[in-house]
Parts: sequence; structure tokens; C-alpha cells
Amino acid sequence: MITHVRSVALGVPDLRKAREFYEKHWQLEVVESDGERLYLGAGCQESHVLRLRESKETRVDLLSLACESKADVDQIAANVSRHPDAKLITEPNVRQDFGGGYGFHFLDCDGRTVEVSSNVAWRSFRPVEERESRPKGISHVVFNTQDIKRTSEFYRSALGFKISDWVEDFFVFMRTGRQHHIMAFVRAKHSSLNHVSFELLGLDEFMRATGAMIRLGHQPVWGPGRHGAGDNAFSYFQDSNTGFVMEYTTAMQQIDEAHGWTPQVYSSRAEDRDQWGTANPFDEIVMTTLHGRPDPGLWTPPPI
Repeated sequence: MITHVRSVALGVPDLRKAREFYEKHWQLEVVESDGERLYLGAGCQESHVLRLRESKETRVDLLSLACESKADVDQIAANVSRHPDAKLITEPNVRQDFGGGYGFHFLDCDGRTVEVSSNVAWRSFRPVEERESRPKGISHVVFNTQDIKRTSEFYRSALGFKISDWVEDFFVFMRTGRQHHIMAFVRAKHSSLNHVSFELLGLDEFMRATGAMIRLGHQPVWGPGRHGAGDNAFSYFQDSNTGFVMEYTTAMQQIDEAHGWTPQVYSSRAEDRDQWGTANPFDEIVMTTLHGRPDPGLWTPPPI
């Protein structure tokens, strides 16, 4: 079973500028570098949560999903290999990227390169403390897709995801465990990254992180506020060098499967988008920023 999002890998035209944003502003820490690739960690045991690679094009290189065992990797690989909308890139084997472990790669129905892995080496880390604005790790990742029903069905049938809730018929939230969502998909004119969300320790730390970004000159794209679906706090910021959007979040809803769960359809009214009413209006500028540009990395696995 998939347990969580392990990491996201991005191709960036200027590695130096990307490092400055994600290390000095977003408060991740460099854990490994080989000149071409930069690995950044957070306040968790994952070997890294973000990989940056020097690239001619701004692109998503890889979505890395974690599972519990090699047997789980093999089972998921078998499911994916039989799925008509997937294409295996590598068979399950020793993982060659930083942290080692065991895994495989495939292209999903939209052409994203996805990794499923287990047994990746944990690293020594300093836990996030109270009143500290450093992220704990990745909470969830949201992608834009042209066919939301096809994409959500792919992740259900091939990877075992469940639908938690919808926003009307254009936004679907998906989970594999108790957390309301670890992935979500938004209907858009093209497939691309919508945003990567990072978990903060609590609401106080969430507000401190939001304030720290504002003091550094980054005005929120949207937020701070609190969503209806998922019940999590949100502040979205844009990396101006790449256009990618990153979110700070915390306090997401936890689902008690033992008592059953029926997906709810939320409206797109302001009251459902932001329960607190503190965020700026969700207008065309916000939507366009989150939809981003078509991802040139689709159907083209990264060289590493």
C-alpha cells in the first residue's frame, strides 16, 4: 500500500537561484549535492523531500511515492504493468537514486514519471520544535489534468487510492490512509503541477512560516486561510524563478475508516474555499498561477 508522498523532483534552469529559494526562504536543508543535483530535506526521516536538477526546461522530473515493503512494491508494479493507461519505465530493482532502497518507475495516464519505492535509508534529522517555521515534510501534491475522471480512476485502480471528497466536478481529493488527501487532481486545459504542499507543526508554526515568507518579500498567491474540503490551513507562494507554487499547510482532517466515509461534494463558493474568510479572493490570477504552464516533462522521463 502507498503510505505517503516521499519526495518531488524538479528540473530547474538555474540551480543556484532554486537553492536560494528552497533553502534560505522555504527553510529546507541541503543534505546532498553532486553539482548537477541538489537534495533537500525537512524535519523528517526521509532522505530528502525535494530534488532539484539543472535543466534547460522548467519541468517536473519525478513524483516519488512510498510504500511499506518490497512485496508492496512488487504488487503495485504488477498492477501498473497490467494497466492499459500506464507504461513501465523500469522493473522493480535496487533503487539508484540518493537514499538507495527498492523501487520502480512508470509513466501514469497523463505522462508523469512516477516512482514507487520502499526500504529507502532514513537519515538523522532534527525534529521541528514548537514556534519553529521549518516544514516537517511533504503533506500532499496536487496536479492539473485534462481528464480528471480518467486520472482519478487510474490512481484508484492502479495504485489503490480512494476518493475522499470533490469540489463540484473539477477537483478530486485522494487518500491511501487516514489523511484526507496525499494527492489531488484539478481539471485544467493542460497537465502540469498545481502545487506541492509542505506540513507545518501546527497552526502557530503555520502562521510563523507564512509571516517569514512575507517578510522576505513573497506575497501569498492565495491565503492564509482554511479550506473546506480537508479542513487544512493554507498559504500558497510562488517561486518566481520557476513559476512553481508551494503551499504551507497544517491540521488536515483525519478520516476514521472504521466508521465509514462517504465522499462529499463541496461547492466553489468562497465559504467552502476558505472557512476563515481571511484569504484573498480566488480570482483568475490565482487560478492561472496554480494551473501553471504545460509541463514539458510529460512522456519524457528525466535522464536520472
